[in-house]
Amino acid sequence: MRKVIRVIGVLLLIAGIGFFSYPIVLRESFHRQARKAMEQFADIRAESSAAQEGEDMPYADLRSAMFAYNEALYLSGQRGLIDQLSYEEPDFHLSDYGINSQVLGTISIPAIDVELPIYNGASEENMTKGAAYLANTSLPVGGENTNCVIAAHTRYHGVPMFKRITELQLGDEIYITNFWETLVYRVSETKVIDPSDSRNIYIQPGRSLVTLSTCHPFPKNYQRYLVYAELVE
Repeated sequence: MRKVIRVIGVLLLIAGIGFFSYPIVLRESFHRQARKAMEQFADIRAESSAAQEGEDMPYADLRSAMFAYNEALYLSGQRGLIDQLSYEEPDFHLSDYGINSQVLGTISIPAIDVELPIYNGASEENMTKGAAYLANTSLPVGGENTNCVIAAHTRYHGVPMFKRITELQLGDEIYITNFWETLVYRVSETKVIDPSDSRNIYIQPGRSLVTLSTCHPFPKNYQRYLVYAELVE
């Protein structure tokens, strides 16, 4: 009987250790994956920077296509932005330009210690891996009449992705790095909205914005918290 009790005790101890260590394992796994994605993006960017020293702009066709996409998006009134699926399924693919990656860039917010890869399209899978560009909003290359919307979970498996964006103050800086440059944005406004009110993430004529979005209030998540930031010229 004592042997059985000892075995049960050992099993309970193992189960307890597993219960408490599981979130740590998930967090470490997330950080490893995010670091790997950002390192791969940095490698591609380094190759393009090296090529830029020559005569031709690296990925010149991709850069032109991104700006053309943003202009067409603005002129169309973002008519493709109609439901949740339109956020998830991008109609712009890096693979069409010879880049075998789903990462459009990286986002860094020093004030709240955030650094994440930006995945192309806010699908459920992409949202588990980092920040996600909302399809049918402006691609992250700046320019007038643009609003690049980047979403992330408030907290996922213990990882505080965008949980602290509620702490951002006017003037705090957000850095968006694409294949060619790092764009600097300054926080200009914050807002709490209903999830169905997509008007708040539309392009605002004459402005160059990046908008951060996350669920709010944590953990009830029945609203969305938005941070608008203006490109620093």
